[in-house]
Amino acid sequence: MFYMGIDLKTSTKQLSSLSVIDSDSNVEYVGSFSDNNTLLELIERFRPTVIAVGSPLSLPVGLCCLEPTCDCQLASPSRKGRQAELELARMGISCFFTNKGSIIRNLVYRAIKLNRQLEELGHKLIEVYPHATKVILFGDNVPSKNRPESLTFMKDRLPGLVEGIDDYLEDIDRGACDALINAHTALLYDREEADLVGSDLEGYIALPKLLRAATES
Repeated sequence: MFYMGIDLKTSTKQLSSLSVIDSDSNVEYVGSFSDNNTLLELIERFRPTVIAVGSPLSLPVGLCCLEPTCDCQLASPSRKGRQAELELARMGISCFFTNKGSIIRNLVYRAIKLNRQLEELGHKLIEVYPHATKVILFGDNVPSKNRPESLTFMKDRLPGLVEGIDDYLEDIDRGACDALINAHTALLYDREEADLVGSDLEGYIALPKLLRAATES
């Protein structure tokens, strides 16, 4: 069985990162894609049991879009975003809120469209958040993805998380690191070693089960 992780970019003009690991957490593939056709070819090649996408796959209740000019409104005006994002914020994990002021609006649109397309083809997608996974696995000192030291930080830790990564370490970038983290979370989810934050109405984000121990301590 294979597990796929995707670090999706906003536009097909940018390369999105993709990785695949097997059920023993061995790296099978690290690469990239721009358009959905290439992605579909890779999905057909590996037939992953679970595909983990590190982008919002749903909108908050009450919103049909994220356009400021649209009359749709959050069902609870006092909320900043989805239930999953509010739960992350209460844990002290920074995240983007999915609302009409979101700076990742176009990324959300692309991810939602991709989710619908792949689900119609019978594939299992889950939403993940690589930064939250890193914090849970590696502690609060995880540097932001945009900081220069973040790549070195991840290259130092990935060998302890997935097998066979050494051959890729020299060439992988931040996107590839997040794709690997997402694939690892997909494996944890399939093993029932993940917790879910969120709701049925707004969707869930899968996180390592260490979340429960952290919140109960």
